[in-house]
Amino acid sequence: MTTRIRPQHLLLVLLAALLLIAPMGSAWAQGRPAPGPAVAAGKVDVKLLVVAASDSHAGIDPRLKPLQRHLQFLRYQGYELLDTHTASLAPGGDASFAIVGGRRVSVELKSRTPERAQFRIQIFAQGRKLLDTTLSVNRNGTFIVAGPRHEDGILILPLQAMY
Repeated sequence: MTTRIRPQHLLLVLLAALLLIAPMGSAWAQGRPAPGPAVAAGKVDVKLLVVAASDSHAGIDPRLKPLQRHLQFLRYQGYELLDTHTASLAPGGDASFAIVGGRRVSVELKSRTPERAQFRIQIFAQGRKLLDTTLSVNRNGTFIVAGPRHEDGILILPLQAMY
């Protein structure tokens, strides 16, 4: 794994370790559609959530309940789902999503095995690259990228790979 991490992105590493130790439960899987023909053809269906974490309110958006046990390790009181982006990617394919704060997230599927998919994730803001990392997501699993500042908190970007 090739990673360029700034100190403020340390949270990314901690969440990655947490997700490797505690895989996502079946409740999260219930919120996704059954894999379609594109997935059978070697593609990976990608779902990127955009979550605002802050102390300005308490509670968790009901749509994030399947992630609650992972979010409890963060220091924030409230979690709100702001947006959801989806794409179906073949190896070598990529998708770019505009997210809050004038940022853009680029997701490239580097490879796929029966067990996991490898992605290159890049986050840009105002023409600057904030993050450039390569990571592996277990089949039908989730990897959480966190750290970009948003209002009085941060953005959390769970990436789900379904195939």
